[in-house]
Amino acid sequence: MATNFFAAQDQARGNTKLLVFLFVLAVITLLVLTNLLVLITLGIMEPEHYQLLLNPADPLWLEQLPWKMMGWVSLFVFVIIAAVISIKQAELSQGGQVVAKALGGRLVEHHLADDKQQRLLNIVEEMAIAAGVPVPPVYLTPESSINAFAAGYSPADAVIGVTQGCLNLLDRDQLQGVIAHEFSHILNGDMKLNIRLIALLHGIECISHAGYFLLRSGGRRQAVIASSAKSKDNGGGILGLALGLMILGYLGTFFGSLIKAAVSRQREFLADASAVQFTRNPAGIAGALKAIGGASYGSRIKHPNADEMSHLFFGEAISRWTSLFATHPPLPQRIKRLDPSWNGVFPAEAQLKQQSSTEPSAAKTTEQKTAAVLAALPAFLLHSSRHAASAPALCCACLIQTEYLAKQWAMVKALGDHQLMQNVDKLYDDVSRLSGKQKLQLLQIAVPGLKQLSQQQFVEFQQLCQNLSRCDGEEDLLEWTLLNWLQHCVGSQFDSSLLHRRDQSSSLEQVKRPVLALLSLCAQQAKHEELQDQSWKMGLEVLGLPASTARPPVSFQLLSEQLPALIHSSPRLKQQLWQMLKMAVQADELVNEQEELLLQALVLLLEIPVSPALP
Repeated sequence: MATNFFAAQDQARGNTKLLVFLFVLAVITLLVLTNLLVLITLGIMEPEHYQLLLNPADPLWLEQLPWKMMGWVSLFVFVIIAAVISIKQAELSQGGQVVAKALGGRLVEHHLADDKQQRLLNIVEEMAIAAGVPVPPVYLTPESSINAFAAGYSPADAVIGVTQGCLNLLDRDQLQGVIAHEFSHILNGDMKLNIRLIALLHGIECISHAGYFLLRSGGRRQAVIASSAKSKDNGGGILGLALGLMILGYLGTFFGSLIKAAVSRQREFLADASAVQFTRNPAGIAGALKAIGGASYGSRIKHPNADEMSHLFFGEAISRWTSLFATHPPLPQRIKRLDPSWNGVFPAEAQLKQQSSTEPSAAKTTEQKTAAVLAALPAFLLHSSRHAASAPALCCACLIQTEYLAKQWAMVKALGDHQLMQNVDKLYDDVSRLSGKQKLQLLQIAVPGLKQLSQQQFVEFQQLCQNLSRCDGEEDLLEWTLLNWLQHCVGSQFDSSLLHRRDQSSSLEQVKRPVLALLSLCAQQAKHEELQDQSWKMGLEVLGLPASTARPPVSFQLLSEQLPALIHSSPRLKQQLWQMLKMAVQADELVNEQEELLLQALVLLLEIPVSPALP
């Protein structure tokens, strides 16, 4: 059964709400226990009140509690936890590249890649084109184990991380299964959930860190001023408080880790199933899991940050003393779900090294279908889209029109450097012969290269693209898509507010105006007025709106202004939006090239999680 990515994202949102609820309970419990700890260890309560404290049924119980002191302690603890979470979220909001680098990853670039790395990059491209998402940058970690991860808030800032062991021990089909699993996490909405888990647990752990700091500073202080009885007693209270905070912090981390593990295990089964849907080849991902069982290093990650981020990985990254803390289901259980006939025997590592260089099976898989799409693109353009030096020129070439060639060339000369001019000149002839859909596919592939621009370089490049698109006084669908695509995928790494980090709209009423504008644009793609009316009414039917609803005039400028509201919509709302778009486009049972381009553009811009189109 096909995975419903909209439902999976809704489930991830439900898990997030549960996590927040459990976290609030954990914080309240920590506040109460911390107050008790402070009252007892620092001697704020008189000895005769201790007995009263243990007897809440006493009518004087509430009156005798030092509420003012408890309020200050609670506020202090809460502010510290909130500050730590905010700092961690701010760090992670810079994009998935922060997580990849924190795990020791280095960016894999096409012009520096060896054969195995090139195979990895090709698979990532194929998966991205099939899934309708930007091609994510790929990071390689120097681990000998077999593991991988996806990180980021949304497809726009996602990265894929892969260990060296994956390249050394997996064949192409198996590596494709691993990458498909990570793309499933991207489309299922798991990355956002995973980042929140990291930040929340970091906040709870700060209690134990505070205790450790007090323990060290309190121990030194006690050693220095131990001659004073009063100071000695106070030092003992500080040491007791420090030990208590460490215990409370570790208890909070203990239960937080249980929550993290339970949520992560649930999402891993879903990602395995989604990977099979992507590849139509269950033997690939099953083979990768079997390889983990046969490899000497398994899926273990040695990096010191691996424990904090263990739930991001494809396989269990950390050895656990109990399965309660396991972030992934048992390996045999995952394999049996994918390959019920498995005999329980793992392959030997020598066999894995030998098979890693074999050719993929002849099975019809998503990557083979997508490879044919990429093969239809000129090799020179594919090469140019994959490199940071020529990716900006490719975008410019997509915007140049024969009728305004002289004027646009002058703009490139005025705003671009000499290398940009040369690359645009080399690319223009080949680019001009492509369809709009093929240009959009090249733009997907160009994302990792464009993300290597500095902020100043991107601002200048974005201005050049805007000037090129305005040259004819009009803005067509491809130009509009390219400009918004740059802002959404590349500009978001300099402005995190552009990322879809949380849902801002969950009902149609909240985004009714931009939705109707989008439907109006969709209806305009039909060739005849009668078909446009039919398309409009069928879209309204999906939305549950009356057929008499007036069709608003629409412009690309207006849509650009309203696009963020649609991007930040809930998964359930996006599912309704996607059904509306498909119904409107297919109203006449014929999908023309412009309508197909519109659908592809909106899938990319609105981060609509759709399955690969397979027969």
